[in-house]
Amino acid sequence: MTLEREELRDAWTVAMVDETAPATAPAGAIAGIPATVPGQVHTDLEREGLLADPTLDRDEDAAKWVGRADWTYSRTLDVDPRGHERVDLVCDGLDTVAELTLDGVQIGATRNMHRRYRFDLRDSTDGSNTRTERDLEILFESPYREAGRVAARAGAMPGPYDEPFPYVRKMASNFGWDWGLTAVTSGPWRPIAIERWSTARLRDVRPLVDIEAGEGVLDAHIAFERSGLNDLDQDGEDDDLVLVVTVSGETEDGAKTRQRSRAQVTPKQDETVVTVRVPEVQRWWPRGYGEQPLYDVVVELQTVDGEVLDRHGFRTGFRSTRIDTAVDDIGRPFDVYVNGTRIDVRGVNWIPDDVIVSRVDRPRYGSRLRAAADLNVNMVRVWGGGVYESHDFYEVCDELGLLVWQDFPFACSAYPEDEPLRSEVIAEARDNVARLSRHPSLVLWNGNNENIWLHDVDGWDATLGERGWGLDYYLDLLPTIVDAVDPSRFYTVASPWSGSESLFANDVDHETHHSWDVWNRLSDDHYRDSVPRFVSEFGWQAPPAWRTMRDAVSDEPMTPSSPGVVHHQKAASGMQKLADGLAPRFGVVPSDFDRWHYLTQLQQARAIATGVEHWRTHWPRNTGVIVWQLNDLWPVSSWSAIDSAGRLKPLAHELRRLYDDVLVAIRPVSSVRTVPAPDRTGGSDHPTASLPVADVAGSAPAGFSPIEVAVRSTRRGLDSVVRVRRIDLAGRVLAEETLPVHLDAAGVAVVTLPDAVGVVGDPTGELVVADMDWRRAVWTPAPDKDMRWEPAHYRAAFTPAADGDGLDLVVEAESLVRDLLLQPDRVQPGGTVDRGFMTLLPGERVAYRLHGVTEADIPSLTGTAVLWSLDRVLAD
Repeated sequence: MTLEREELRDAWTVAMVDETAPATAPAGAIAGIPATVPGQVHTDLEREGLLADPTLDRDEDAAKWVGRADWTYSRTLDVDPRGHERVDLVCDGLDTVAELTLDGVQIGATRNMHRRYRFDLRDSTDGSNTRTERDLEILFESPYREAGRVAARAGAMPGPYDEPFPYVRKMASNFGWDWGLTAVTSGPWRPIAIERWSTARLRDVRPLVDIEAGEGVLDAHIAFERSGLNDLDQDGEDDDLVLVVTVSGETEDGAKTRQRSRAQVTPKQDETVVTVRVPEVQRWWPRGYGEQPLYDVVVELQTVDGEVLDRHGFRTGFRSTRIDTAVDDIGRPFDVYVNGTRIDVRGVNWIPDDVIVSRVDRPRYGSRLRAAADLNVNMVRVWGGGVYESHDFYEVCDELGLLVWQDFPFACSAYPEDEPLRSEVIAEARDNVARLSRHPSLVLWNGNNENIWLHDVDGWDATLGERGWGLDYYLDLLPTIVDAVDPSRFYTVASPWSGSESLFANDVDHETHHSWDVWNRLSDDHYRDSVPRFVSEFGWQAPPAWRTMRDAVSDEPMTPSSPGVVHHQKAASGMQKLADGLAPRFGVVPSDFDRWHYLTQLQQARAIATGVEHWRTHWPRNTGVIVWQLNDLWPVSSWSAIDSAGRLKPLAHELRRLYDDVLVAIRPVSSVRTVPAPDRTGGSDHPTASLPVADVAGSAPAGFSPIEVAVRSTRRGLDSVVRVRRIDLAGRVLAEETLPVHLDAAGVAVVTLPDAVGVVGDPTGELVVADMDWRRAVWTPAPDKDMRWEPAHYRAAFTPAADGDGLDLVVEAESLVRDLLLQPDRVQPGGTVDRGFMTLLPGERVAYRLHGVTEADIPSLTGTAVLWSLDRVLAD
């Protein structure tokens, strides 16, 4: 009989264990309210009106009691085997410290959110009754209580936050972060099911792929479990099992292909490898380098007479990957190769998309990841303070061609190495490395986020003494597991990491680098101080879209300093750092929300552009940048490009330009400076030196330093021209040159500019514009506060979209228009636009496409703060 799976989604209730109720909990018992499974208790409490949404206003503080209480989930369970030999309770994810009982008899206990569990229900009662309807109860203990017990044994673990996440294997950012609220969850966050089966079942399938001599090779590492009821102490063929692996897809010329391999195993075996070779295989490529053909794989466990006992089906892709970190004449690169091609990595960091992570479903994953792909992203780093995401996440990445860098969940803290955590780490790592092995998008595993770097810069040894703090996990345990379970993937010790314990972990010349001195203490022009080999984190903050903040904060008036807005800023000195970015560049830190919001969005886009333009145009010394961060888990001022409501910030539109296959940039001729090593001290998620913010606007005055044009072509050579104009602020062209751009192959072309366009005579009254096809770069020689901006004049013409969905807008400039921004969400909650900041010269036209608005909204779409240019914001 084939294995039967029945998911247990209905008829659950949840109750608070009264004696664990914190003093801040609401009065009265919380007993027997309907529960959503999969789910976490916060959503049920909110639905029943027992908890305010912690993402709104300052309600986070009033909801923290939930994480201090114990919660019991209950339902009736039918354990009738229905003709099968085994009945198992399968829990794909329990958050986090749980005890499971059936009719009051314990059947299991857990202490790890990141693992899957299976409980054999054959011996689940005392045998006093034979009824098949049983009462299942899952008691979730407060994670704080478990963490307290472990902390009492392990001792203090240094880190930047006063929360006990290192002591429990749970999503760390539940406990708050410098972009996240504190909402410590409990509950069955992934599906729970009954599985009935006989004879044997598939326990684990790890399909490792490669390409050899043009053939696709799939090595299916298969483990299976026997029921234990009919095992015979003999070696007759009747007791053998048969494994059949079928791979179906298309060849490169479009013909259907179906390849099958089988293996027969004896009762003494519980695992084997079945290899399937696929001739004329289509290779899976990262986005921008080719297509993403996926092959259907079916693994069947059969008896010798052909009865199917269990079946797993999924899709995978064939590609070869490697990461080169061999020492070169600079240090150590971090070069990602797929199918023998070195990839120009243009990435984003991914955090959990909701603090109540069970609310994130496949449509949400699809929306966020498709948005990333539309921004020309080709790698997503799953950050180590979150979770191993569901298969839905990785399947969408497989389909879109988004490479995945996967952190193990260790972030920004010392972690105990003793029991019970060590055994949990081993089980968790083996489980997830195996579970995710089928995804072609996954190319590397990373041991931790910033822990080794922080250990060194923050002097953790003074607190730790001789106690372990996680280094053994990263240097020995985790790489051993990856090598044993999935040797097809690369393992890196940390991010950042320089390849050796003898080197400073964040050395710019070796492997991966986090750039956080900029933002924390330095202006964004200091991104040009060096060329790291691979930047796996860097970022600059801005608030979410206006509508997202307005929906979350009821302050009247809403200002940059109003209580709700300040509460939705979690970074240490975050508001001051935003101000420190605005003042030197724009000469003002507005007190009204609209102007502040515009300028912080512009500053974020400008800062990220400075770094990306610099690093990408120094290929191949730098081969990758991964911006912090793509997404948010609540409405917050953060480093994200897409806010928690899914609205694109202007940074997202700027990333589309920066991550294009062809990038045009203007940069100082001396674009890599030699600077002394900073005084490295830390104390936050993003380590920083404790020095004042530099009074630098972000652009060197061209009257003192000439500029050049750099063109990065990712995949092909170029034979084109760049049009460079020096323009005064009235829009008059003072000088113009059309210069050749030639590349025989992908790479960087540096175009030397004649003095007429490469040196500005009046740094506060001129700018330089470089155009190649439709791509544009703009250079302002002085800070915007010193530029003598003139009022912008333009015409805006709206027409209904031809497809009836939204409006088309054409803006025609009558003067120089600097940083024009349209924000239709200020008019309609569903209003979106396909462009961010735009700079136009006199006579130029730009077309916008708007969704979520109608003709009735046209008068409002040209109003103050909806359609704005920089000169107006600075003049108001």
